Amino acid sequence: MKRLGERLKSQTPCPFGLDETCCRNCLLGPCRITSTAKRGVCGAEKEVIVARGLTRFVAGGAAAHCGHAYHLLEFLKKKYPENYIKKRAPSYLYKTWKKLGIVPEVHLEHFKDISEALHATTMGVDADYQDILKWAMRLGIIDGYYGMYLATELEDKEFGSPEIKEGALDLGVISNDKVNIAVHGHELQLASALAEEAKKYKEVNLVGVCCTGAAILARYGVPLAANFVLSEDVIATGAIEAMAVDVQCIMPSLVDLAECYHTKLITTNELGKIPGALHLPVTDEKSAKAVAKRIIKTALENFKNRRKVNIPATKTKIKVGFTPDNLDLKELFLKIKKKEIKGIIGAIGCNNPRVTEDWVSFYKKMSDLGYIILTTGCIAFKLGQAGLLDGERFFHLGSCVNNARIAEVFRRIANLSNKQITDLPFLISCPAPMTEKAIAIGFFFASLGVDVHFGYSNMFNSEPKVTNFLANILHEDFKSKIFLETSPLKLLEKIKKEGLSLDR
Repeated sequence: MKRLGERLKSQTPCPFGLDETCCRNCLLGPCRITSTAKRGVCGAEKEVIVARGLTRFVAGGAAAHCGHAYHLLEFLKKKYPENYIKKRAPSYLYKTWKKLGIVPEVHLEHFKDISEALHATTMGVDADYQDILKWAMRLGIIDGYYGMYLATELEDKEFGSPEIKEGALDLGVISNDKVNIAVHGHELQLASALAEEAKKYKEVNLVGVCCTGAAILARYGVPLAANFVLSEDVIATGAIEAMAVDVQCIMPSLVDLAECYHTKLITTNELGKIPGALHLPVTDEKSAKAVAKRIIKTALENFKNRRKVNIPATKTKIKVGFTPDNLDLKELFLKIKKKEIKGIIGAIGCNNPRVTEDWVSFYKKMSDLGYIILTTGCIAFKLGQAGLLDGERFFHLGSCVNNARIAEVFRRIANLSNKQITDLPFLISCPAPMTEKAIAIGFFFASLGVDVHFGYSNMFNSEPKVTNFLANILHEDFKSKIFLETSPLKLLEKIKKEGLSLDR
């Protein structure tokens, strides 16, 4: 079967889709905006179509992170906390959001507003591109607090906060001699139970993949085998007896690939089923323990079916487990104040194989110039492969939802400085976004007053009015900008010359 790299070559990205200049919101179209067709059939102009597409993308990302938190609440049988955003957000930002009318204020407001954003961007509703983009900012706030902050808080309380420790990553953590079980996805309910159960079996080697892997690495020291891009390669080693997956960034191709080897693919979330995979849903603590035991039993029984094994020797030592509670934020604040540290860059998001620029070297360069790098998600895996996750200049703060930790670092340093977040030398850089979640995360940080860089897709850069709104008009209220730059060298020049937040 064709693997990710081969499928990538055979699927050329649609240029209209990349630019968000293709509208699929009704059956009068789909409509493509060109030099001769400057409006859709309904009369929607380019800026409206681009704004609608971008906002719907952010809505999808917010839904994913809020769903993550919701699944945790259901698992723990807990209710949503009251006034959560007001309690967590800096008061000056809350006042700004309130003035702009983008603070959700009803029970279950995040789901209601995700629905309303989709309503506003459907055919024949909101045709004011600036008003539509305000919805994107509101969704960013929702993504940050009712998604990432709440999920991180719940996981830390239920499964324990990460502690600073040494770990290992890359495909070389897969064992040639032991029974290998991979756990892949984004949630901790099953992964945590599996990590605890696997301790009882000396012959079992548990490895993590993607964000679930990052989460159990930071808590249990379970080695991280791969990010999203390498998830197929994990099975292709021929050494994985079972792979358990939950939600988000799970390629349906995994089940076909598993059939080429001997791997048993097991889905564990009611929301994510794959035809051909064994479905063992986890809904509470009792079912999590039972499913963990069954997965290990399945893997043990499947070991005899292992055939040819090809495990790469690549393995890198890293330092993980950093949080706002165990980082010395007072020291960081003092070093920023004394100009011993020029600023902090959050390197976040995905690892998109369509992005070929060397962003790892860019962050290494920025570190050499005096910047601290906080990182999460799949891009953190790439930095780990390069041997940069040293806990000295580069700090691994966890999975995608744990971008709340970067936001919290920014908030606490701002408090120590008696300044607003936007007044400090902070930048968020998402060099290789792939999922809707990455874009939603960017809008969250922009709502905090942090400049946000994206390194791929022209989804908003193709429309001058939208680009201007995100880079300039947005700045009037939030003191931040959202911008695209695909070249590491050009971004470095922008940081030096154009007065980005790192120059503050």
